[in-house]
Amino acid sequence: MLSAPAQKKAKIGGGETTGAEVFFLYEGGEIADELKSKLKRVRVGQRVTRIPDGAFSDCSNLAEVHFHEGLLAIGVGAFHKCTALRSVDIPSTVTELSYAFAGCSNLAKVHLNEGLLIVGDMAFQSCWALRSVTIPSTVTGLGNGTFINCRNLAEVKLNDGLVTVGRGAFAGCCALRSVTIPSSITMLGQYTFQGCSKLIEVQLNEGLKIISEGAFDGCTALQSVTIPSTVRVAVEQAFYRCYNLSEVILLGGQRFLNEKFLARRLSDEEGILKHQMIGITFEGSAFNNCPLTQVKISISWAVSERIARLTPQCRLSVEERIRNLPRLELLQDGTVSACFPFSGESDDEAGDDFDAEEGDIFDVQDT
Repeated sequence: MLSAPAQKKAKIGGGETTGAEVFFLYEGGEIADELKSKLKRVRVGQRVTRIPDGAFSDCSNLAEVHFHEGLLAIGVGAFHKCTALRSVDIPSTVTELSYAFAGCSNLAKVHLNEGLLIVGDMAFQSCWALRSVTIPSTVTGLGNGTFINCRNLAEVKLNDGLVTVGRGAFAGCCALRSVTIPSSITMLGQYTFQGCSKLIEVQLNEGLKIISEGAFDGCTALQSVTIPSTVRVAVEQAFYRCYNLSEVILLGGQRFLNEKFLARRLSDEEGILKHQMIGITFEGSAFNNCPLTQVKISISWAVSERIARLTPQCRLSVEERIRNLPRLELLQDGTVSACFPFSGESDDEAGDDFDAEEGDIFDVQDT
């Protein structure tokens, strides 16, 4: 139910206008279709605890809405296609949003307060004007397509506490340039960042276990990725069509190198790889259509044990020795990596169901 607008400071169904602006006071229930096009500014009444599904859907002239602390729920599609709406401040008492602001193409500012638990399916789908968003630390899950096709979303901050990221949560966010996945996330859903064509920096933290199918499909600006030691599976096509991905660094080299590695010379690579473990971790076509020529496996743990055996005098030239050894690389952060050639095998040669033109099979070789 909406009351009629009134003049400055006049009472509106128990509410009051602010300054020179005139607000409709929403006191619950459905809104008549003939009123929807007339609404420009709305204040939600203090007694309203839930805004019903689709309540303000297609209110194309609604530019401003004010919620109050105490509001508990905003229904599915409640503000769907409110194309004039420019900003929203979600009260801390609201715990879940689903499809609530989908299609609000001019929504440029979203403030999500601590207290929110779930940002559900397609909550902000196709909010084209949205440029940045911070997910509160209280949020534990992002639904499917939460920010899908927010094509100008350039900055996303995900806080520790977030556990699940749904299918296609940021798919089509083609302005997104960098993202840090907090250690609380154990699995990236299917196609999470599909089509994020400007995504150039991805920080995957220890704690991540599964990178699902197509998670970074079509991230054409991505040039390098470091896989945490906790990752147990990168599903097929996880990095499909990352046409500029030329460097992959695998942390936790203990998993991929034979135990006899420490008994061999550092320059001797023959037979030191655990191909079965690599195959289990990175399913056949995880890096389809990526221009990889080599992968780097962190061996800092092995080098540390070697260094411990050296005399003090020898230790002084360790870095120089490392740089001069074949297939070893000392990174800027002090990480030592062993570099192994990456060779491709066409999909039909590997017996895969995919067309051979779609890319190569992930295959790291000893020599």
